[in-house]
Amino acid sequence: MDSTDQIVEPTPFDDVQWLWCADWCKKKGLSPYDAKNWADAKFEYLKAHEAKERTNEYE
Repeated sequence: MDSTDQIVEPTPFDDVQWLWCADWCKKKGLSPYDAKNWADAKFEYLKAHEAKERTNEYE
């Protein structure tokens, strides 16, 4: 298989994650268009949702 035969699957767009991250940036007074701010927001989103999933495992 050469590189022209590769199939790239798009990453599904997550509206909830996007809105959460945009709101997080806004609350912090940061621009969501800055790559570092967006990375920080996404890190916080994933951290918060991972903790939530862990607590749901034991219910």
